[in-house]
Amino acid sequence: MRVVPKYDVCLSFAGEDRPYVDEVARHLTELGVSRFYDTDEQADLWGKNLVEHLDQIYRHDSRFCVMFISEAYARKMWTKHERQAAFDRALVSDTEYVLPVRFDDTEIPALRVGTGYLDLRDRTPRELARMIAEKVGAAAGAPAAGWEYQLFADTVALHMRKLKDKQINHEMGYAAPGREITTDTDALDNLTAKSRTFDGILNGFGDLLSPGRQQWAFGPAGKPGDSDKIRHLANRFVEAYENLLDWSADLRGTTTPDRFTALYRTAAHLADEPLRQIKRFVEEFITASERGAGDLQLTLSYDDSVFRTELQKVQTT
Repeated sequence: MRVVPKYDVCLSFAGEDRPYVDEVARHLTELGVSRFYDTDEQADLWGKNLVEHLDQIYRHDSRFCVMFISEAYARKMWTKHERQAAFDRALVSDTEYVLPVRFDDTEIPALRVGTGYLDLRDRTPRELARMIAEKVGAAAGAPAAGWEYQLFADTVALHMRKLKDKQINHEMGYAAPGREITTDTDALDNLTAKSRTFDGILNGFGDLLSPGRQQWAFGPAGKPGDSDKIRHLANRFVEAYENLLDWSADLRGTTTPDRFTALYRTAAHLADEPLRQIKRFVEEFITASERGAGDLQLTLSYDDSVFRTELQKVQTT
C-alpha cells in the first residue's frame, strides 16, 4: 500500500508574481493536473491555522512543489514558511520534489547551486504548464490546432507584462528628466528627427504583421509554423511597442526653451492613440487565440491637429 498525495503539484510563489502563476494554474486545470493554488481554496483556508495547514500541504500533500523564485519570493514571510516545509520534504525524499522555476537570479538559501531549474523570462505560462504536466505524467497530448497563434499571443502577453511600469508612467504623463536643449535651432532639429523616428516605429508594425512575415513564422496554409520564428516575431512586436513608449517618454523628459515646451508636450501625446490601439489589438488577439477563431486587423492612426497648431505657433514666432 502507498499513500497517494492529494495534489500533483503545489505552487509556491510571491503575490507580486501572481499574474503569471494564475495563468499557469489555469492551464494546469485544462491539462487535468491537480494543484494547490491558494485562491481556489480560500473558503477551505478560512479560519484554519495556516502555519500548520500550509506545512501539511507543502511537506506531505503534494507529489511536487513548483517554486517560483524571484526577489519578492526570497523576502516574504509566508513564502519562507512554504519553502522550509518543501525543503524538509525534499530532504527525506528519494526523488526530486522541489521544482524551481526562476523569474530572476535571486539566491534562495537551502537551494543547492546544481539544482536544475527552468528560466521563466522567456517561457510562457502555457509552456510551463505543459512541462509540469509531463513531469507528473499527465497526458498533455499534441498541441491544439492553431498553437502557433497561441504561442504568439502568450509570448506577447508575457513580455507586455514586463512593461507595466512604463505603461503607467505614460498614462501619468511622467518621465524622468533627460536631455536638455538650450537653443531654438537644436530644439526644432531634434523634433524633426524624433518625428521621423515616430513614423519609422509605426511603419515597422506594418512590416512585422505583413502577410510575408506571418507566413514566414506561422507557416503556409496546411503547414506547421516555426516556434523559434514565432517567438522572434512576438519579441520584435513588443520591442516596437516599448520603443513607442520610450519615444514618448524621451520627449516628455526633454527640457527645451520655454516656447517649445507646449510643442514637445503635444508631440509626446501623438503616441497615445497608437499605444491604445496596439494594446487593444493584443487583448483581442489573446481572446481570439483562446477561442480558436478571429479576424483581426491592427490599424494605427492618430490626430496631429493640435501638434500642427503648436508647431505653426513656434515657426511663426
